[in-house]
Amino acid sequence: MKRRVLVVDDVADIRLMLCYLIEKGEYRVVAEAADGVEAVEMYRVHRPDITIMDIDMPLKSGLDAAREIRQLDSAARIVFCSGGIGRYEQAMEEISQYGDRVVRKPFLPAQLYQAMAS
Repeated sequence: MKRRVLVVDDVADIRLMLCYLIEKGEYRVVAEAADGVEAVEMYRVHRPDITIMDIDMPLKSGLDAAREIRQLDSAARIVFCSGGIGRYEQAMEEISQYGDRVVRKPFLPAQLYQAMAS
């Protein structure tokens, strides 16, 4: 059975690329979200096995969304996939508290698969 994934990124082309890469592996995309507010709602509805989430997004950051998701489900698996991590260097401890892995954009597909598998 393929593991279920929620993809969250405010850039539609990035979501498309992530979905393509995820579907090539042993995973199935069950939902997408374009901001942190949608991410929390899609998590509530779909309860994915893994959430791939950008950090720097409108309405609610990925970090804030991850915090809410962890309140809903303390065992949620969240992989942050972001190019905006540099702005959050002071918050790296908090990022690692709410996310299981961090993949920095740009990345190689193998890096994403490794983060999802571990």
